[in-house]
Amino acid sequence: MHHCIEQQLGKKFKYLRKKIYRVNLSFYIIVLFLGFLIGIIATQIQGGFSEDDFLRGEHHLSKISPQLIYYIFLPLIIFDSSFNTHFHIVKQQIITTILVAGPGVLISTGIITLCVVYLFPYDYQWSWLRGLLFGSILSTTDPVTIVTLLQDCGASQSLSSLIESESLLNDGLVFMLFSVLNRMIVGSSYTPGQIIFDILRYGLGGPLFGLICGFICVFVLNRINNELKIEITITFGITYLVFYIADAELNISAVLSLIFMGLYMAKHKYCISSNVQLSMAGAWEIIIFVVNILIFTVSGLILAHSFVGVQTNLTSRDIGIALVLYLLIHVSRVLIVGVLYPVITWSGMPLNRKECVIFAWSGLRGRTALILVLLIYLDSEIDCATRERFLFHISLIVLFTLIINGTSSKFLVKMLGLHKGTIS
Repeated sequence: MHHCIEQQLGKKFKYLRKKIYRVNLSFYIIVLFLGFLIGIIATQIQGGFSEDDFLRGEHHLSKISPQLIYYIFLPLIIFDSSFNTHFHIVKQQIITTILVAGPGVLISTGIITLCVVYLFPYDYQWSWLRGLLFGSILSTTDPVTIVTLLQDCGASQSLSSLIESESLLNDGLVFMLFSVLNRMIVGSSYTPGQIIFDILRYGLGGPLFGLICGFICVFVLNRINNELKIEITITFGITYLVFYIADAELNISAVLSLIFMGLYMAKHKYCISSNVQLSMAGAWEIIIFVVNILIFTVSGLILAHSFVGVQTNLTSRDIGIALVLYLLIHVSRVLIVGVLYPVITWSGMPLNRKECVIFAWSGLRGRTALILVLLIYLDSEIDCATRERFLFHISLIVLFTLIINGTSSKFLVKMLGLHKGTIS
């Protein structure tokens, strides 16, 4: 009876997975606009929100705690991305990924920082710290949907895997920079020695703790056989537990901890019972689908409450600045590919020019950038003008990359003739 239930759940999850895979970028754009529209309607309705359950719920969502976003949404996204990688391919590309992601983050953050500090209008008056924080957030990429499109189009698995693994490590490094810079901005006193110590603690402690937790989790799961609910519950529970312990108790990089734990478990996926793997994959995809909807909806609500019907520090000039930033992130992406191309080929990754074009175009900004900017916007210790401009510019960049890069990627892949795969 138990196995029959598992088989039925497996079939249902398989059906839902197919439906979720067909959800393209335009869906999340619609969700963002829907959240924005609901926020506008709510702000225009007169009277107390306490008299209506819907308006009360909308109000609470628009005032959501940044800690709730950080501790509820982020762990699921990070672990899912790392656990579902093709480890046998990632292992072959690990040197390439490290050589591209590390310098890539520094190049992108540096270019954006120089621009916002020296070229932004005088009334911005952003310090180097604010510029670095802004640049680090805009350097995080979220190519999950691009990778799905590449796979659907028949592009090479090695290209898809490189884009995905580079983005994963990229996010880990960006969150490490974000943690240090954000603490410095809100007033924590830092000496150069403390900065170096924190970076080393985040960069070494996080991966080490993640590998230890991954080993323990694999050890436990290996001793459980065909227990659907228990095995799925363990993966969800360990995700939150590791993230919390790393961040709140050990004060190391929780993101890097989850990335390395997920990669270790991806290498030892046999620890999940064969009859459970399909259902577990389906359960995670459904949860991540819901999390994505919540992130984009909440972002839309907060945007509406922040910029509609209220006095802000923004002008029409800021839209032009956002367009310049959109071009700038692509310039930095092209420079990253151009500067690091010799390193890529030296490391044994046969990436041709057409694939380099896709690699450069794949730098979408999405969930992780929205989570980071919401953490900044909802932090009352940072001045209001800075928070508004962070939220406005990064939200627009996310929207631009989803609309332009996301919807054009499939056409670009076919135009370059990569839809049937490559020799690499």
